[in-house]
Amino acid sequence: MNTYEPLKTTVKEAKLLSHDSMLLDLTFDDSVQASNFSFIPGQFVEVSLPGYGEIPVGIASAPSRTDGIDVSVRKVGNVSGAIHRLEAGDKVGVRGPFGNGFTKEMIGGKDLIILSGGCGIPPMRSLVLDIIDNRGDYGEVHFLYGARTQNELLFRKEYAGWEKKVNVLLTTDTEEGTDPGLGMDCATGVVTTLLDKVVLTDDMVAVMCGPPIMYKFVIQKLQQMGMSDDRILVSLERRMKCGIGKCQHCTSGSQYVCMDGPVFTYEKVKSEYGGL
Repeated sequence: MNTYEPLKTTVKEAKLLSHDSMLLDLTFDDSVQASNFSFIPGQFVEVSLPGYGEIPVGIASAPSRTDGIDVSVRKVGNVSGAIHRLEAGDKVGVRGPFGNGFTKEMIGGKDLIILSGGCGIPPMRSLVLDIIDNRGDYGEVHFLYGARTQNELLFRKEYAGWEKKVNVLLTTDTEEGTDPGLGMDCATGVVTTLLDKVVLTDDMVAVMCGPPIMYKFVIQKLQQMGMSDDRILVSLERRMKCGIGKCQHCTSGSQYVCMDGPVFTYEKVKSEYGGL
């Protein structure tokens, strides 16, 4: 793989997931490249548009998909704004996949708590779909997700299907923005309150992706519940830029988030990054 040369993809579908997040369904133009492309949930790609630039985004689709990938992009700047203007048939460059992910060595055969907040859910969706595809490889699985309002819960039309295989628990900061089509219970409060509904087991691992403020309080809660730091896995994807360790944007200590991460144990984060 040439890490500097984007693979050519075509937008099969572009749809809004919320007022500021768009899902791109991308198919590879070259069938050989499509068959050679593989990834682990938690890895990321660089999505590029000529004349605008590129941004790192987590892969949101299942690894079992063979013709392309899904990526979710939040509109926050010039490149992401241009991506939000894409339509079916438009061309997009994709470099990657990069970094590490939630490997079977880390989570295979274990009970899991999957936690996410806001727009941090795309790589967690990839993980959930992979677990559903390989359900016998895991123990109990709890998916905990929070957002500001129900209308900002991404992929919310999929939860009912996920719930057949994993325990889905939802919460929002406010009762405003209620979605009558959600079709399942949704609490009000921060995502840490959902942990009160989960019983920790000796073989349980927590994995998470979301805003930094969520990490702080979720980790504190998990520690109080008795989970050790080496069983808490966090994605630091927000710190990345180039994806290949050249721009120095994500360096700290001896680690590059884009190459050594973005998935780390919290034990590693404490020693290399001084915590979160």
